[in-house]
Amino acid sequence: MSFISTVRKSKLAFYITNSIQLAIPKFFFQLRKNYWLQQVKKYPAKTISDRLDYYLSSENGVLNKEAIILKDFKRPKKDTMYFYDLAKYTKYFKTSFKVHHNFGDIENNQETLTIVKSRPIQHTGNSVLMKLNQLRHFKFITDPIPFSKKKDIIAWRGAIHKENRRSLVAQYYNHPKCDIGHIKLHTGEAIWEKPFLTIEEQLENKFLLSIEGNDVATNLKWIFSSNSLCFMPTPKFETWFMEGKLIPNVHYVHIKDDYSDMLEKVEYYSKNEDEALKIIKNANDWVAQFKDKKLEKIISLLVLDKYFSVTNQQYK
Repeated sequence: MSFISTVRKSKLAFYITNSIQLAIPKFFFQLRKNYWLQQVKKYPAKTISDRLDYYLSSENGVLNKEAIILKDFKRPKKDTMYFYDLAKYTKYFKTSFKVHHNFGDIENNQETLTIVKSRPIQHTGNSVLMKLNQLRHFKFITDPIPFSKKKDIIAWRGAIHKENRRSLVAQYYNHPKCDIGHIKLHTGEAIWEKPFLTIEEQLENKFLLSIEGNDVATNLKWIFSSNSLCFMPTPKFETWFMEGKLIPNVHYVHIKDDYSDMLEKVEYYSKNEDEALKIIKNANDWVAQFKDKKLEKIISLLVLDKYFSVTNQQYK
């Protein structure tokens, strides 16, 4: 089965499962909240505290005037994946609590404590990260091709709606060591256009580029779970994946913002496979922490629990 077919089936299952769960009275989930929060004892305290403080660093927060009472938190006409990903955890809390969220690709800091999918790495502390739109962003794969069997090519496909991507494609569209091109979407220029590449096709290459778009790069998570080596400039945005904690040349090959050293590093890691494999192993290990579904649930509930606490709602 192709990766695209798998995603389509996953999306259908996602909507069916979440629609059913949404119909279950919240009372049953609220009875289980303390059970889940007590499961924290099964994990190292530092693991929990580090991630919790990363996602929500503020100890005092102002609740936005437009915050929604949880009993009125209903499925919207758009951004339904975001809604379901948040609602699966808000249902564990009192329906009298209020929450303020900003769905979509977020590039700016928030004025008040707000739940978001993404935020600038240099943030003010008001942007609270939750694992939103995870079906699209948290795609982990099993790569059947060893690094040594892949092509000595660096590959990328994407829309050139931002200058950082336009610069990349303009420089390397025709280079023999690169398979880099623009995918024309509904609108946009056909210049530098190349055919769409599936994930399976991209995995045939030793080196894969992860380039930010509106916020984080969507492909970063599945590249990190592969046997290909990730190349990228220093990220400017972060999500639940904690991109701000990634270490250059440890978790990924760091390249300059103008890509001027990219080919030099492709050549280097082509000749130094052992070093490439160490970075790939570190990337794979980084992904592993997000595969523990129980831990992900506990931390998600703890983030919301802290959110309601720092906005002075817990004891009302």
